[in-house]
Amino acid sequence: MNRATFVRVLCALALVALAPRPAVAARPFVTDDARIVDRGGCQIETYYKEQRTYSGSEFWFLPACNPFGVELTFGGNRIEGDDNAILQAKFLLRALEVNSWGSALSVGTFGGDPYVNAIGSFSFADDRAVIHANAGAIRDGKADLTRWTWGIGLEALLHAPRFYGILETYGQRDDKPVMHGGLRFWIQPQRVQLDTTVGAQSGQSGQPDRRFYTVGLRILF
Repeated sequence: MNRATFVRVLCALALVALAPRPAVAARPFVTDDARIVDRGGCQIETYYKEQRTYSGSEFWFLPACNPFGVELTFGGNRIEGDDNAILQAKFLLRALEVNSWGSALSVGTFGGDPYVNAIGSFSFADDRAVIHANAGAIRDGKADLTRWTWGIGLEALLHAPRFYGILETYGQRDDKPVMHGGLRFWIQPQRVQLDTTVGAQSGQSGQPDRRFYTVGLRILF
């Protein structure tokens, strides 16, 4: 999917929402949202990612809780045999309201590399469409440089209260952007969620494009 096609689909998806429902980003987004787990609550997000262009896979496990007004994540992943610890604190700066906007800030480490991410979310049409935007940076210890990161995504209600669609593009310094889209289905609304996505990234220096799919599970309690 080229960028022009992606933008057209993004705009079309924003128009298909059928009924109001509070927006909850999270999986299957990579782009983060201006929301945190309710105070005193927890969630588990886990997903599997399979590369289609070559043999490679990832598994992510991300439990998070909000004990005192800050969402704390202590998790990890395995990317093609390499294990990475993920630690994050996410602060809600302004709560996202219907037909308004919200903001948040996250700081953490990924495999020992520190990062920071500024988050903005914008609600339209009574939460039928919500746009999320990120801008941040991660310190790449191996390359000894700072990589700027970014993301923008659309979350659209397709059929209340269980079906949502997502489209997003995201990337970082020296990498080609990733195009990513999929569906979220609430087995039990705001409690148990299944999701699946497909994505693609243009190849570097004559290499083939990377294509992948994911399947995920999210549980809130």
